[in-house]
Amino acid sequence: MSNNENPESVSSEATFFIEADEVNRLVASLHSISELKEEVEVELDATHSQDGEHEPEYIIEDAEKSDVSISIPIPISVLVGDAALARLRVIFDKYLECSTLMDPHLERIVSSLSSSAKHIIHDIYNITTTETGTGAGNDNGNGNGNDNDTSTEENKSVEQENEKETETVETIIDANIQNLKRHLSAIYAISKVRGRKHIKKFLPHDAADVEPVLVTLRLMEHYKDYNQNYNSCGFGSEIQAYAWESMYTLLLWLGMLSLVPFDLNTIDSSLTLNHGHGHGHGHAGDNGNDNDKMTLISSMLATAQKHLSDAGATREAAASSLASLLSRPDLEQAELEDFVMFSNDVLKGYLRGDDGTGNGKDVSVFLVMGVIQTLATIFKTGSRSNLMERHLRCVEMLWEQAILVAEKAQPQQSSDGFGSSDSSGGGSSGGVLVLRKLLVKLFARVGCSYLPPKIASWRYQRGRRSLLENLENTSNENETGNADGGKSGNGNGTDNAAGLRDRSQDDSDLFDVPDQVEDSMAQLIQALTDPATTVRWSAAKGIGRVSERLPAICADDILDAILELCNDEENDNAWHGACLSLAELARRGLLLPKRLGEVIPIAIRAIQYDIPRGQHSVGSHVRDAACYTCWAFARAYAPNVLKPYVPELSKAIVVASLFDREINCRRAASASFQECVGRQGADNFKHGIAILTAADYFSLGNKTDAYTTVARQIAQYQEYRQAIISHLYEEKLFHWDPEIRDLSSVSLRGLATMEPAHFAKTVLPCLVGYAMHENLFVRHGAVIGVAEIVLALGGDNEEGIENTGSGISEELIASISDLVFAIEKARLYRGRGGEIMRAAVSRLIECMALAQVPMNVKQQIGLLDSLDANLKHPNEIIQVAASSALYSLMRSYFPVRESGPSERLQSRVVDKYVESVRGDENPAATRGYSLALGYLPAKLLAPTVEGLDAVIDCLCVSSHPSTLIGGQGDAETRRNSIKSLVRICQVVGVGISADANPSYPTVAMDGSQVMRVFKALFDAVEDYNTDRRGDVGSWSRIEAMKGMEALTYLVIKASNIPHTMSCGPEENENTKDVPCVPSIARRLRYLEADVSTRVRSCLSESKPFRQFSYSSTQTYFDDELVSKVLSSILKQLSEKLDAVRGQAGSCLERMLSEKTSIIVPFVPSKALLLEALRLNDIPLQHNWSNPAVTFPLMMKAINIEAFFESILAGMIISVGGLTESITKSSSKALMDYMRALHKIKAVGKIAKIGHGLIKLFDKHTKDGRVILPLLVTVDKLLSHGLLDAILVSPTNDFSKDLSLRVRREASRCNDIKRLMAIVPVALSILHCEVAETQNTTLLFLMRLLAHKFPRVRRHTAEQLYIKLVEDESVVPNATNIEAGNDLLSQASWDRELGPPGNVRAYRNQVANFLGIELSEKDLSGPVMKKVVKVKDDFESYASLVSTAGR
Repeated sequence: MSNNENPESVSSEATFFIEADEVNRLVASLHSISELKEEVEVELDATHSQDGEHEPEYIIEDAEKSDVSISIPIPISVLVGDAALARLRVIFDKYLECSTLMDPHLERIVSSLSSSAKHIIHDIYNITTTETGTGAGNDNGNGNGNDNDTSTEENKSVEQENEKETETVETIIDANIQNLKRHLSAIYAISKVRGRKHIKKFLPHDAADVEPVLVTLRLMEHYKDYNQNYNSCGFGSEIQAYAWESMYTLLLWLGMLSLVPFDLNTIDSSLTLNHGHGHGHGHAGDNGNDNDKMTLISSMLATAQKHLSDAGATREAAASSLASLLSRPDLEQAELEDFVMFSNDVLKGYLRGDDGTGNGKDVSVFLVMGVIQTLATIFKTGSRSNLMERHLRCVEMLWEQAILVAEKAQPQQSSDGFGSSDSSGGGSSGGVLVLRKLLVKLFARVGCSYLPPKIASWRYQRGRRSLLENLENTSNENETGNADGGKSGNGNGTDNAAGLRDRSQDDSDLFDVPDQVEDSMAQLIQALTDPATTVRWSAAKGIGRVSERLPAICADDILDAILELCNDEENDNAWHGACLSLAELARRGLLLPKRLGEVIPIAIRAIQYDIPRGQHSVGSHVRDAACYTCWAFARAYAPNVLKPYVPELSKAIVVASLFDREINCRRAASASFQECVGRQGADNFKHGIAILTAADYFSLGNKTDAYTTVARQIAQYQEYRQAIISHLYEEKLFHWDPEIRDLSSVSLRGLATMEPAHFAKTVLPCLVGYAMHENLFVRHGAVIGVAEIVLALGGDNEEGIENTGSGISEELIASISDLVFAIEKARLYRGRGGEIMRAAVSRLIECMALAQVPMNVKQQIGLLDSLDANLKHPNEIIQVAASSALYSLMRSYFPVRESGPSERLQSRVVDKYVESVRGDENPAATRGYSLALGYLPAKLLAPTVEGLDAVIDCLCVSSHPSTLIGGQGDAETRRNSIKSLVRICQVVGVGISADANPSYPTVAMDGSQVMRVFKALFDAVEDYNTDRRGDVGSWSRIEAMKGMEALTYLVIKASNIPHTMSCGPEENENTKDVPCVPSIARRLRYLEADVSTRVRSCLSESKPFRQFSYSSTQTYFDDELVSKVLSSILKQLSEKLDAVRGQAGSCLERMLSEKTSIIVPFVPSKALLLEALRLNDIPLQHNWSNPAVTFPLMMKAINIEAFFESILAGMIISVGGLTESITKSSSKALMDYMRALHKIKAVGKIAKIGHGLIKLFDKHTKDGRVILPLLVTVDKLLSHGLLDAILVSPTNDFSKDLSLRVRREASRCNDIKRLMAIVPVALSILHCEVAETQNTTLLFLMRLLAHKFPRVRRHTAEQLYIKLVEDESVVPNATNIEAGNDLLSQASWDRELGPPGNVRAYRNQVANFLGIELSEKDLSGPVMKKVVKVKDDFESYASLVSTAGR
């Protein structure tokens, strides 16, 4: 059984009911296999005799005898031993996040496990006691001293019998311990999920179990695999049961048994055996002179105390057990003081840095933690009166040491002053997180022990907390009327009476507070600033517990101290601890209403706490804690008490729920607001229900939706609108995260239409003033904020922003117009943040153009220059922003006359960009300008046919895969050129101009231009260029597929095609040339409702009835073009890149869909294609990126003749690729297809596959990108015998053609991988039945044995040896195959061809043995040209010196 099974999520309690029966069976199976073997076989027989599903099978090994195993498979229902334990762990681990679901069954499971463990423990105890008693009786030293031979022989025999008996007893004990470990490990697995406190109460607690558990625990300590397993337990769910898990459970059990209500001396068998001798309590540290004389109490104390220094979970169990034992009334007086003295010595040794023995060893920090945890548990469970009255001296003695340890355990401050993390696990360097947490618990509990055990009467009590009672009380009060004559809402009257009652008895609560309490509180307040969240949380709870026992005046002082922590704005830990402690005080009623005026502003500040540090910020935990504090306020106070603070509090919570950067903080704020609405009522929190409906848990999960959609919905309410707007432009617009600044600007754009006057008179002037700020965050946020607000105020008005009626002043408009030039003049593009400022300025120019901000010609040209500079920037984001801005700028400004654009404008923009793309050697410039050409308006792109031709030709050349920029290929330029070509087609239009503006003439794309664009797209879809970034050509291929789809729709619209719809499922290959006759329902969609009016008009005006003629010059789309488009897309759908397949599949789905407005005609075998790709299943959405889904579909579509070659070419690339998942899925799909053909003996289709492979060899000769995967694919097909039908056929030329192509590829090839892939293909060709091909191939292999690359020679020899061993018939003319094989396997083929390696001579011998005739050139090898060495006058340093000295 696998132990790495991932825990499954649990959705409901019903899931566990399904597993309850299985758990019962597994619990009953936690025994050794030898004990359950017969039961397993019986149950197996019953299982096999039943009809139904078979359960998973596992092989179970015997834990006691590793060399013995059950060879029969065992179903999961009868798992036994360690396998049953492993299955239990898997089941229990599912409930780690929802452990309460186990509660209904917890007692039954634990009881069953503990009952079985109890029986085993008693068996072990009985065996151990009997063995010990026998030994003690035989070793009393009462021998008579007889030395005769008979006595000696008898003694030897007795000793041998005793040794055998001892071995038998040890074997039985070992077997019992193995079974016991499984049960105890199962109990530990439950306690790990549910917690030891819940499990402990279900363990047996009979008095008779005390000694057996203790004996078993001590026996387990000395068990042989304890130390090994404890140190190598690791993480996860191992099959083996570890001894430390058993000891953990036994320690818990011992702690439960220590609470038996009897004097432990009465059940101490050692006292009974000694007949009253040795009565009294032993000490924990006193081992005596003989271990047998230790009493039960001293043994329990020593055993538990021994484990206080453990590094694992057993330390916690030992501390709990020891605390339970020392808290007994009969042991407090005798043993507690000794333990306190021991603890004091441990703490002193830790402070000194040694253990006091003089050996130089340090006190283990784990021992200190165990001692502190034990003391903290004693102060929690022990009797306060006994501790403070009888052992006050011990407590005071320990108190000072604990404070010193706390000071030492504090984390060291880092150089930045913000503290260090808790990465250290221990040692004297400080920073021990667990130790600090335990000390905080100890301080809190000791502080409570010094105070009266009663809750202060001065605390605030709200009264009824039940919502049902509140509603009932409200209805009753509405019937009877209120004394105040107003609405009481949610029981305000009663709450007010309970919470603000007369405090006349507060004086009786005054008493002197001991100094120890002040020390304790000082430590707790200091812990509120600890770097660890768990320590701060524990300190906050401790402050709450201590404060509720103090007088009111002392609690006020504590509150003041907590509020002082918030004075340090930079200390985020102090803020977090303060928020947690304020929430605890409010929950316990210790934060009186009169102090809310001081606390609420702190909470509001904490909700917005965010401190930048370096490249990030801190404060998310503070904001989360502040939301929890507000949640606590809503539950703690009556509505009329909190009402004065509701307006500010509600706005802060709503703003946090909308605009916080972290998702957990947004959802925490939403939960806090929900609690406020539910507890305080909708009268206090206006529009609470509507806001909660809009800003729910899921809608706030998406940050973009929260900023744009949800914020706009909530801003409808006047109470929150101003707070939202102010927070955005005063805080979030200047946030350190650029994403938050961008989202804030977009959110402001949506809100500007609600308050246009406020934005025009308040927000915009403020942001314009901040646009030149020295802080980059402020400057950038201000610029993009101005841009979006300007767009919102003037974007929908065709007359310009000055005529919107928003009240924006002319001075402000002038400031906005000059803002770009002011930024450039201040040189804010330079240095840190220059790139994001360029992008922001580009966006500002775009928004000003869309809003038609008035500018003169000089300003327009200046903005154009700014965009040109940004277009040449290497950053792609800046280029995209500049291109988008260029489109808006050129459309809104730079008017064109009826005769077209001026020569100056044309040369300034279009000609400049074209020349730069053609001749600039700067890749950044060609990328930007090629992208910008696609964003120019039609008035500049197509004033004439010649101008449009120049632009199209330029982009077609720059998009070609072979184009070089500065001597190197540039993938970004090619991709941007493809984008621009498609955009130009959309902007200019095909056939008819897409620009309907009659004020200036434009031309549309004609047929030749369309074909040139299609050719460029077909070239781009074959772009497989690579660089250090990988397959960068895929960028062009993806854009080319998008362009094909878009251009296809354009040419279909422009073409006069009689039927722009497919025939449907009636179409087949036999009718593809027959005119398509659609159904009546389809034709009605294309018929006019009333054509009579148009007929009369045409007759009266002598106009043709048809608007367009069907001449061939106006038809841009035909069956050949659509076949080529679909073939290109299908090829990409068959290839190896997930992103490319995903895009190809999406394009294909849209193009073949019949639910779109444009239906692609002339699709070859459309019905078969739709069926093969399962596109007829409309609800089904294919994940085309998943190779396991896509490749089987492609092997169905390969049967369509028009797409055969394209799909085969794509599949070859995938099958021969390097990615395992792609290769595995594609190979399986291809092999399954070929096996199906082989099974039905479709020799014709197999020959077609072979012919397609040969064509690929011819098309991609010497192209390693295709040839290498092609060779791998051919090898797979040949090695599986899937091409045997055409390989061994004497009438088929496949073997001859393949041999010729393989030899041609090997000629002058320096690619070792390709050469090594050729070898197995050549060996497979030897199976053909054409003698000439066999001889040629064998000669070729012999030449590979003498190849210049040693790896190729060695690989060829190895593969040829294997082939000859498998089948000797491949060498029909061999004279001595065995000798040839010996030479192939023994020669060192990676040595020199000539002397001293003589590899060529070995090759010649192999050829002689195999009967292969070699030419004289092959026998002697190529003639090496003599290299003439030219003397270099400067070949030595001496010659250089002599020459320089002349």
